[in-house]
Amino acid sequence: MAESPNAFSDNANPPGSILLGVRFVLFGFDQPDEVQFRDALVDGGAVDVGRYDSTCTHDDPVCVVAWRDGKIVVTETWVGDSLDLGRPADANHVLYMPVKDLDGIPKFRETHICLTGYQKQERYDIMRMVELVGAKFSKPLVATKVTHLICYKFEGEKYVLAKKMGIKLVNHRWLEDR
Repeated sequence: MAESPNAFSDNANPPGSILLGVRFVLFGFDQPDEVQFRDALVDGGAVDVGRYDSTCTHDDPVCVVAWRDGKIVVTETWVGDSLDLGRPADANHVLYMPVKDLDGIPKFRETHICLTGYQKQERYDIMRMVELVGAKFSKPLVATKVTHLICYKFEGEKYVLAKKMGIKLVNHRWLEDR
């Protein structure tokens, strides 16, 4: 990954210092992705320790031993967002936490979710969370399909219609807490 002066915001750390102090292990990536992420992490100032040991500070999702050792475990999304932000992203954000099962959470398999009032990045983040938990996303409010409406504010046309139809009304915290 080539460093470019325009790749980071003016308020961010220099590209080579974004991830200073981070020691990492990559596990579970296919070869091209592993090379790309390793290069990006190292270019950001992180140190590749090669294999897991107790000095690692961030690890890939499948490193269960790291969880048990109290290490921070993040997804590749964290790496990309950290580099985009020019600083480490909040590793405690639900979007950066690895899912325990690639098929999602079993109780969400029959859940159909629609959104109202969310814009741009917030909307994208919630749609990604819906996917991660294994629920289905519906852009239009389809009465025969949608089970939950995630509302930015409990007002508006979709909200009124969903309430009238008996669709469960929640905010994004409901999804994050699952």
